[in-house]
Amino acid sequence: MTLLSKPMTNQPTHSHQKVHAFLKQHPMGILSTVSADGKPWGAAVYYVADEDFNFYFVTRVETYKYQNLDKKPLAALTIADNETQTTVQLAGKIAKVSAHDYMQVFFDKFAKLRPEDDYRWAPPLEKIHKGNYMALKLVPSHLQYADYSHTKHDVRADYIEIIIGN
Repeated sequence: MTLLSKPMTNQPTHSHQKVHAFLKQHPMGILSTVSADGKPWGAAVYYVADEDFNFYFVTRVETYKYQNLDKKPLAALTIADNETQTTVQLAGKIAKVSAHDYMQVFFDKFAKLRPEDDYRWAPPLEKIHKGNYMALKLVPSHLQYADYSHTKHDVRADYIEIIIGN
């Protein structure tokens, strides 16, 4: 069984579908890492997410984010939309992606990130020439979705939906 063909343990809920739709419309997020000596770092990354909310991205091994992840394979990812006041926040473990899974995930899903009308578009990753590529996967232990676009009149109302974790 491959990384992409594993069955989901639960049927997708309305919340899962809503989160997946948001993620497809917002393919860039801020990845937060911490260096071995405790210094925080944030970097914009293009990502794709599978049906089980595993997040895949590629970086160069000479970047701060990769150096941090190599020492401490934990990260947080934040995706936000200013206009709709919607966010997805997640945190979890980082794993390297095998060449086989890289081919399945990246060539199919990353190709769809390019804007339809811009044939010269390239992600920042292709503009950095130092270091080898490294495909990584963020497996969240916690993922939450928040939609602040509607005012809730109950002062105890919660805008945050926990999708993974507690």
